Amino acid sequence: MSQFCFNYEDRINRTRELLQKFNLDFIIITNIQNLYWLSGTAQYGVLLISQKEAPTLFVRRNFFEAQEESYLKNLIELKKTSQIKEFILNSKNSLDNLIIGMELDSLPASFYLYYKNMLKGAKIKDIELDLRKLRMIKDKRELELFREAGKIAQKAQERIPEVLRPGIKEYEVVAEVVYEAMKNKSVHFSNVNSTFGKNWLILASGENLWTPSYFPILSGKGISNAIPYGYSEREIKQGDIIMCDYAINYRGYHADHARTYFLESYPDGFKEKYLILKQIYEEIKNDYLKVGMPVSKIYNKMKELLDKEGLGEFFQGNGYYYQGLGHGIGLELDEPPAILPNSDIKLEENMVIALEPKIIIPEWGAIDLEDDFIIKQNGAEQITKTSYLFE
Repeated sequence: MSQFCFNYEDRINRTRELLQKFNLDFIIITNIQNLYWLSGTAQYGVLLISQKEAPTLFVRRNFFEAQEESYLKNLIELKKTSQIKEFILNSKNSLDNLIIGMELDSLPASFYLYYKNMLKGAKIKDIELDLRKLRMIKDKRELELFREAGKIAQKAQERIPEVLRPGIKEYEVVAEVVYEAMKNKSVHFSNVNSTFGKNWLILASGENLWTPSYFPILSGKGISNAIPYGYSEREIKQGDIIMCDYAINYRGYHADHARTYFLESYPDGFKEKYLILKQIYEEIKNDYLKVGMPVSKIYNKMKELLDKEGLGEFFQGNGYYYQGLGHGIGLELDEPPAILPNSDIKLEENMVIALEPKIIIPEWGAIDLEDDFIIKQNGAEQITKTSYLFE
């Protein structure tokens, strides 16, 4: 199916609404995912949007690939960044008192300082979050890609029970999981906040389940101090709990899926705690993943139900590190809405979210169940369906 099945015209029109909302004269887009979402190409460049003129894509490299890929017709080869300033001046004659929206969260500080100096006289306003919120509602073609991504994520998880054996090392299990994903067209990196190439695969067993690193929780120990998260050289033993959280990237769209396993036997209390978490998770999925539901209510209800079962203190990391209950997914692994206890965002139709309830108990282990959902009017379509351990 052609990439032009995406509704680019609607996306550009919704982006233009930000011009009026914030009284902007121009929007300068540099975020890779926003560039792709609005133009159809992720070639390195800058997109300039105004109210009246056609969107203009300045491409530094590869210009000829961008011409082939982009939905937009107005492309200019960018040989020096000052061409953007010259283009603006041809329209406005002066930079003085112009208000220009930019994505300051993902823009490197050196780039921001360069643009600030180049556009001296204009005011730069941060609109990063507003642009990312525009991407929360997915179109029909995006939903098709999410469903395919979910299938690949499931195939990768289903490989784990097949390879687990006493003495196998965490990184050896990961090699099998990654191979399964890649042969099904997943690339082995995630897009996170305007970057390519972030490997997001956590596999942890034994004590690595409750040993946090710089990543919030259930981060794994990592294979060296230089990369202090993810899979390690630890040998997996009989009776171990094993957790795998793997972010699939299929044609730019992510699936974020986690399951918990055990090797041959499990520690005392594991089945009981697993079934409690699963039962509460099912209640949340069935009763709370609906259009109009505030995300704070989802988080707080999950915590309330776990409190009643005596597991609330271990919810999402036993207080040592803080993590939300889930997040939106899309062209970036983590997108709005974040499922947080104080967020006022409400679920809308065709949002795609990852919900990741977990309990982490020091000196015992952890349980993580993460799935992805397309939000519908009266419920949610679950697109990752790896079986649970106990029914």
